[in-house]
Amino acid sequence: MREPKHKARGKRRVDLIRDSAGSMSIPADHGNIVSVKVIGDRMYFIAQRGLTSAVMADHIDPERINADIPPVVQTVELAYGAEDPMMQRTVCAAFELIDPTYLPQSVDRDAVLTIVIEAAQSLALVKDTVQELQDHQADVRKQAEAGELSRGHVPRTPNLRGKVRQCIAALRDVEVGIKQVAGHFYPKENPKDPWDKAFKPALEAALGAENAADQIINTWAVMDRVADHRHAMIHADATKSLTVFDYGLEPDGHFCAPTIEIAHPKNPVPRHDVGDFLSRQVAEIAEVFEALLAHMCDLNVRHLNDMFVSHVTALEEPRNGSFVVWSTRMAEGVPPLGQGQPAEPA
Repeated sequence: MREPKHKARGKRRVDLIRDSAGSMSIPADHGNIVSVKVIGDRMYFIAQRGLTSAVMADHIDPERINADIPPVVQTVELAYGAEDPMMQRTVCAAFELIDPTYLPQSVDRDAVLTIVIEAAQSLALVKDTVQELQDHQADVRKQAEAGELSRGHVPRTPNLRGKVRQCIAALRDVEVGIKQVAGHFYPKENPKDPWDKAFKPALEAALGAENAADQIINTWAVMDRVADHRHAMIHADATKSLTVFDYGLEPDGHFCAPTIEIAHPKNPVPRHDVGDFLSRQVAEIAEVFEALLAHMCDLNVRHLNDMFVSHVTALEEPRNGSFVVWSTRMAEGVPPLGQGQPAEPA
């Protein structure tokens, strides 16, 4: 019997598969790929409506024992992509700005990008929960309009309290993620130092104390609210608490949607629709993430050539899903290329 060709050449089947050209395709419903990044041993693909990662088989099976492992193994990380505002302000912004061309080597690119992706996953959890609540409310509304519900039996949302508490914790994870990113740009000299001990003065120096004041107050206030809401949930007492109310019956006979109420000395939340509250929280903390990431990058840009300066710039329309990008221009006093050097002063 003749030996198979791959054995005759001294190569195993697994070697032939792994050494051959491979291909992959993202899920069709994700749309077009707009940006690609390699983080550690994985490739990440941001598409219009999804984030996918892929790893080569040799990273899973470096000894090449199992020939049945596909050459490329994919994971759908998020069902949100470059068309989603939350992704634009987090992952898309980070993929544009966390670039070793512009940032010092002391900034761990892979670590920062990983933090940002994890933050987006936390925000996606909140968005998914809001969608679940909205879908359930739509079903209840249809049943009520069709006369299928009795006013003597109020609807119930499955595991409402657990879902809301999970969302509050996820939002806090994002707030912590912002502080972790800051630690890569401004490492603490002492572990007990505030996260913004070096960052806030640098921001004030760059923008001017007066111009920076309002932005710092508003931005830090969002982060404080997120932290205070979780604190009220975890450490409830006479002065702080978080209460979730399921469907109720109004005096006019209509069902009211689930609501949330937070008691806190500094950041209370009057009773409010749960879905609206969580959606607003996602939008606010994502906006803060983008703004602070942009400032950190701009304040730490590398200047490798005296002829050019680079800065983070805000765009009217997104590029690769991001509204913040790097831009480079000629430094002041440098003549346009081809026009020689400026004359020496007399």
